[in-house]
Amino acid sequence: MDRDQLTAIGLTYLAGLGAIPATSYYEKPVADYILAQCADIGVETQVDRYGNILATRPRTDDSADDVAFVAHMDHPGYEAISAEDDGVHGHGLGGLPPQAYDSGVAVTFIGPVGEREPGLVMGRAGARDGNNLIFEVPRDRLGPLPCAVVLDLPDFDYDVQSQLIRMRAADDLAGCASILAVLRSAVEEPTPGAVYGLFTRAEEVGLVGARLAAADGLLPTGTNVVSVETSSILPGAEMGVGPVVRTGDRMTTFGFEAEEYLAAAIKTIGDSPVQRQLMQAGTCEGTAFARNGYPTTGLAYPLGAWHNNGPDDTIRPEFIHHDDFATGIALLAAAAALAGTNPSSAAGALIKARPQEEERRLIDSAG
Repeated sequence: MDRDQLTAIGLTYLAGLGAIPATSYYEKPVADYILAQCADIGVETQVDRYGNILATRPRTDDSADDVAFVAHMDHPGYEAISAEDDGVHGHGLGGLPPQAYDSGVAVTFIGPVGEREPGLVMGRAGARDGNNLIFEVPRDRLGPLPCAVVLDLPDFDYDVQSQLIRMRAADDLAGCASILAVLRSAVEEPTPGAVYGLFTRAEEVGLVGARLAAADGLLPTGTNVVSVETSSILPGAEMGVGPVVRTGDRMTTFGFEAEEYLAAAIKTIGDSPVQRQLMQAGTCEGTAFARNGYPTTGLAYPLGAWHNNGPDDTIRPEFIHHDDFATGIALLAAAAALAGTNPSSAAGALIKARPQEEERRLIDSAG
């Protein structure tokens, strides 16, 4: 499958995912879409007791090492809890910006089968810095509670002129779409090692699904884990200059073992630019796996309007660059094609090799 095909497939998945509003604990519609696409692709799936989805393209060699790509299905939003005399009470889920609690912010209530009802934030309830709030919504249109509530922002919009993809939840639907595209590519190219796609829940409220999957050993011990994320633009991680090999996050510095797969894959995708940076704006799911002993690295798409935080305290769609997304999918697919080959960079092999000539010189000059 060539790069243009991969990109087109990835965009199709991203648009499909974007059309399904979800927040933490309310990911089932997104999960149903992913399961349907995995069935269409022809990969095995299992759903653990927490609702995380593991898709598997099996290995051909039982002794080979595996590669897993991980992304989360949720995005910051709200949960409506109860209808009271003064409005519908609820709270925020995940890292919404402060202005998302301001009176007049437009939101959408999500019903049990995906129906949408418009509403407004009336303001905070209780402490001024708390996450409890009150919504306004017509009572005759209010569905069963509790329910998910999301910001009223575009599902998906790709502007060809600017090459920007704007959507309510690029974080982390861009990662989910990328992994689906990689799985579609991987079924066409058997490798010694297995290729996994792990889609997790409740990342935005504390890496919950990823932490439980890692602690329970959902992935085989020793699997090379690649966290596929979006992360805020910063120096050395600029938009439009390529996806970023993420060497760590705010909590953890990742290891070289899993990154060797990305380093080897970069050499196969031509002149497409790729950046490399420790991105410490936030903590990603790589931390959950690294802290549980998995060799871990990451790939991030530079992100604008992180968590819908726009300039001058506005609410805006998140956005990523088309070319970063396209190169990222190509890079991840190339890494998947190396599963089980235990790649090692030339620089790494050089460092590991014993410098015999220089060793002798040090011995001779030591005394």
